[in-house]
Amino acid sequence: MTQPLLTFSYALTPADALAYESLPREMIGWRKWALLIWLGASGGSVAFLPPDWVGPEWSWRFWLAALVLIAVGYGLATAAMTLAARWRARRRAPAPASVRLEQWGDHLAVDRDGHKSFAAYETIAAVTITDAHVFIDVPPEVILVPIRAFADRAEMVAFGEDVDRRSSESQP
Repeated sequence: MTQPLLTFSYALTPADALAYESLPREMIGWRKWALLIWLGASGGSVAFLPPDWVGPEWSWRFWLAALVLIAVGYGLATAAMTLAARWRARRRAPAPASVRLEQWGDHLAVDRDGHKSFAAYETIAAVTITDAHVFIDVPPEVILVPIRAFADRAEMVAFGEDVDRRSSESQP
């Protein structure tokens, strides 16, 4: 029987999932429009405040109140997006799990607390290397590999780059 090229064993925690969910992403589609409408409505709500609070229309107090309302709206939107990321992270990794990751010549094999899955290199959509993780996006799942699975950061980066290279070479 053949042996895997590399084998990693590590504990996966909810913090690792949160690191993935907290990656900066471009806001597109309906989420972008919802945020813009929310911020517009936040600023526009100045029209419903009593005139003695905001002063005459288009005065500096009026604009200051509008900016404060937009800032409050942005803060609420940021809090909602942060809570959503935490919720997605908790769904992705609800509790610490023991993971065994094997790199083979044509695929990755993952055993997470007895649940085995396989990811052929051609199914990998993206590999993201951060300071402390390698995230391997295999839709609809993501393989999360923290730096503690490796001897050092150089080994982590080499693994991530190798998986990225193999997935790029196997794309049709």
